[in-house]
Amino acid sequence: MRRMKKSKVLVGFLSLLIVTVVVWEGRAQSQEAYPTRPIEMIVPYAAGGSSDLHGRTVASFLSKKLGVPVNVINKPGGNAIPGVLSVYNANPDGYTLLVDGNTTNSMMGVAVKDLPFKVMDRTFVSITGFSPQLFVVAAKSPLQNMKDLAAEVKRDPENFKWTMHGAGTDSVGFAVRQFFKEIDVDIRKTKAITVAGGAPGVIMVAGGNAVLECTTVASATPSLRAGTIKGLSVTSKDRDPNLPDVPTTAESGYPNVNIMQSYVISGPPKLPAFIIAKLNKAMEEIFRDPEAIAKFRSIGIEISYHNSEAARKFIIKESDDLSKLWSSVQ
Repeated sequence: MRRMKKSKVLVGFLSLLIVTVVVWEGRAQSQEAYPTRPIEMIVPYAAGGSSDLHGRTVASFLSKKLGVPVNVINKPGGNAIPGVLSVYNANPDGYTLLVDGNTTNSMMGVAVKDLPFKVMDRTFVSITGFSPQLFVVAAKSPLQNMKDLAAEVKRDPENFKWTMHGAGTDSVGFAVRQFFKEIDVDIRKTKAITVAGGAPGVIMVAGGNAVLECTTVASATPSLRAGTIKGLSVTSKDRDPNLPDVPTTAESGYPNVNIMQSYVISGPPKLPAFIIAKLNKAMEEIFRDPEAIAKFRSIGIEISYHNSEAARKFIIKESDDLSKLWSSVQ
């Protein structure tokens, strides 16, 4: 009897061992295999904007690295909330990713109440780079620099028109808030004209329907080349290589006007560590590639790679800083 019991115990132990080995082998194989099918990168904005250009550029290089198609899907509308929410609701399997920036993470978390998601619940994969905000006016405007702009705003704030993207909770809105705070103008007394994005904002300014537009270099470049607008300053630490004649806000006397648009890759909550690691490895290789660096710079994005952990820390700190700014200008 004792021998039979020992045999049963031994058989049970061996069966459990075999099951465990099979499970671990299956997990290992699945981790090695990812990805095995196309990846979707959701951009919560319309095609043609800087986030879309960034996403499509990342997708082209990432597809080569991973060996599967990486498709950009635009889901605009609803202040970008529906597009972002669709990623939160996706399976955390690495096949649905979000391409956005501080507009829909740190800034949205600060400025928009009752969001249907918590910003920090998503899985941050990386920050890939930054783009400065560019203050622009019509080409025919008598305003030549930021000091002229400040004087114009202070002269008659109630009739000063500037373009606001959506609810003004993006990097554009925050840059303008920084500027108005610096020159001691109550933003609530100015006239903000809501537009759908950088491109329509530029058109408003070029046509004389608003004095100021603040947008990314990528969004402004076509109109700058066409000669319908001119740049007054950029919010980066150094001059933008695409606009060497445009001074920085610090050079213009406003060092605290320094909001940059970030470009972020994230995924649904609880994205597995092995997927994050695989994506980070591919991204790190991409952003060391001179061809990729040149391509991103050509669309106005300066590479500054942050892996998953560094991206999360950056966004937490930025959220804290922006919360102080937001509360001071309401």
